[in-house]
Amino acid sequence: MKWVLTLLLGGTAIVFGFKMLPVYIDNKTVMTIAEELVTDHELKNKPKRHIQSALDNMFLTRNLAHLDPNEIVRINRDDNGDLVLGVKYEERRKLMYNLEIVAAFDDQISR
Repeated sequence: MKWVLTLLLGGTAIVFGFKMLPVYIDNKTVMTIAEELVTDHELKNKPKRHIQSALDNMFLTRNLAHLDPNEIVRINRDDNGDLVLGVKYEERRKLMYNLEIVAAFDDQISR
């Protein structure tokens, strides 16, 4: 009986891991993009629409088409004129049947 319970719990943990791993890999990619944009000296004095265009292109080239950068990334400037990017979104994945896993991310990247 113990081995059945162990097998059930182990299987659930494996399924959970396979469902959540891509979510955290995508978040790491989003944060890497945000850090690259904040540290890009060429974008320092560019208007928001130019920065948004660069962000859109980076999302497409890094296979993040399922995330909309217009909805999840806020582009602002601090008092010195440096870029400040706020990344806030949640991602849902179906675990099994009527169970979903929700991962919420809320970060701010500045220079």
